[in-house]
Amino acid sequence: MTPAGFLETIASLSLQSAVLIGVIGALTFRNRKSQSAHRMWAFCHMLLLLQFLLAFGVPHPRLFSPSLIEYGGYFESVQNVESGLGQILMVIWLAGVSVSLGLLVLGTTQTVRILRRSKPIEEKPLTDQQCLHKGGKPILLLSSEETHTPFCWQIHQPVIVLPRPTLSLSADELAMIIRHETEHLRAGHPLHLFLQRLVEAVFWFHPLAWWSSRQAVYSREFYCDNQSVHSSSEALIYLKSLLHFAEQQKQGWNSLSAGFVFRNSPSLIQQRVSRLTNRDWSTSSGMTAGMTVDRWRISVVLITALLSLLLWIPLNVSASNRSFWSPWPSWSTHVLHSMGIPARDYEIDGHRLRPHDHY
Repeated sequence: MTPAGFLETIASLSLQSAVLIGVIGALTFRNRKSQSAHRMWAFCHMLLLLQFLLAFGVPHPRLFSPSLIEYGGYFESVQNVESGLGQILMVIWLAGVSVSLGLLVLGTTQTVRILRRSKPIEEKPLTDQQCLHKGGKPILLLSSEETHTPFCWQIHQPVIVLPRPTLSLSADELAMIIRHETEHLRAGHPLHLFLQRLVEAVFWFHPLAWWSSRQAVYSREFYCDNQSVHSSSEALIYLKSLLHFAEQQKQGWNSLSAGFVFRNSPSLIQQRVSRLTNRDWSTSSGMTAGMTVDRWRISVVLITALLSLLLWIPLNVSASNRSFWSPWPSWSTHVLHSMGIPARDYEIDGHRLRPHDHY
């Protein structure tokens, strides 16, 4: 991909992702605390990664093409500016992605190290039946002195790690904490968080990508609170555990950048406390209505994602207006050629765009 092509791709990808995040934000604005919001944001991050792969891996449609070639001497000047700017942005973007992925790997390594040093909890606050994952696998309960906040992890076996000091809490408070983390595992939130971290690495420069991450964290916590607390008496016990971790947060705790720790900012804790204290316990929060609403929302999001693929900002003045499709990127072209599939990785009539002598 040429520097000018990268400039056009990253600018267009930023616009496509902004449209997708904006639509999902509008759909979940009034229902951020609903049962379906956490699934919508996970779906959003999956589509953002798909947009990224399509932008850098396959040709894109050209509804509009720049016509600066008609302006003679201006073409070469604009082409040089685009090439220089594209090179600078490419270096900056690659540096940001490298740092983000490095932090992700470092955080994952740190998490694995904590898991290896953690010890099983002998006296289980919940029964084996209560500590079952959605797939039927038992959840392994561990305790560690290296973390100050509970977190869960799942690759081969679902795991919940509790800070050692939390074992001194009352049995009811400890049970509520484990129930909350169990709901994270049953909802597949470790995978959701991993997708979120990949989006943050690729779109590290995009403010709306970080905003979507914050909304995803909020919706996941609200969902698990809703699933784990079923009465006012349980809410009181759960509030005590939240206040305990709010106090721990003032003392500071280590952050696992891999994202497998379900951290809580002070504002999020305040919102969770307010939501639990103001919740109407006389009504049940069923999942049927949420699933019904999910269907039309997902349909709207899919249509938006498909239409957003047409949004390409015509910044590359070297682009030919004789084809509705751009050339294939060079790396995917090599893959297709290795399989014997022909693919065009050059501009049609590209020789017309090269500078030439005037007589």
